[in-house]
Amino acid sequence: MDARPLTIKQAAEVLGMSQWTLRDRVTAGTVPHRRTGKVRGVVFDPEHIEQIKKADSRPALGTPSRAAARTRRAARTTRQPSAA
Repeated sequence: MDARPLTIKQAAEVLGMSQWTLRDRVTAGTVPHRRTGKVRGVVFDPEHIEQIKKADSRPALGTPSRAAARTRRAARTTRQPSAA
């Protein structure tokens, strides 16, 4: 792999995720990156991206969304007790 830093678009393609998912991970601090002088300018070290790609074995869909978790939680709390 080339030693030049990767843009968000390039890193997202290598990782197989959307740019927005990668931006979320940058904001959460889970992906090593460097800020450039540009507004929202972020670059990634290709070696770090390769390490993340190898370590990230989650399914493509990832974890369920927060909305899905709220729906499941609401369904559990609104169940009526069964008459015995």
